[in-house]
Order: sequence, then structure tokens, then C-alpha cells
Amino acid sequence: MEPGGHLIEVRPGESLIQAAWREGYEWPTLCFGMGTCTACQCEVLDGLDNVSDKTEAENAMLGDLTRRRRRIDPRRVRLACQVRISGDVEVRKPGVRIAENQTAERSGQ
Repeated sequence: MEPGGHLIEVRPGESLIQAAWREGYEWPTLCFGMGTCTACQCEVLDGLDNVSDKTEAENAMLGDLTRRRRRIDPRRVRLACQVRISGDVEVRKPGVRIAENQTAERSGQ
């Protein structure tokens, strides 16, 4: 995942944001995975064939946003709380970081 090069394993049936939370990452969100905001949106850089179809929530929330962001292919803009992944995918999402309690655990403190 860019930036930062984070590697997150997404289990079957899990959304990208659920996998990130399970692995101890903080992912920007306002609705906490309910699909009612666009704060968790990310851009699929590679592996578009390995992501699920857009949900109704994504189509509703991202419709206007993707029309305003003409430089990005609208198929690549996804809500991390809605998208399911079935293979290798690279995404861009600024603001994702290891949770503070995970940082201490990973450094052995």
C-alpha cells in the first residue's frame, strides 16, 4: 500500500478496512466502516481485476466525487469499508498508519 509500503493481508469476506484494523492499522474514516462517508476512499493502483464490484453504498457515495476528480479513473476509486479483495492489489491511501499501541508492541516495548 502506498504511501508507506504497508502490506495488509485481507481474508475472504473481509473488507480492506476490516483487514487493516485487524492488523493494527489506523485507517481514516468518519463513519467507521458503514459506507456513509468517503473518508476511507482509496485508489487502486494495481490489481483492479482482484477487487469486488462496487456496492450500492459506493456508487451512491462516490458518484459525485469521481465526476469531480477527472484525472483518476473512477473504477479505481473505492471505499475501503466496502471493497473486498481476492488477490494481490496495490492501493494508495495517505493517512494510514500503525496504531500507537501496535507501534509499541512491534518495537518490543
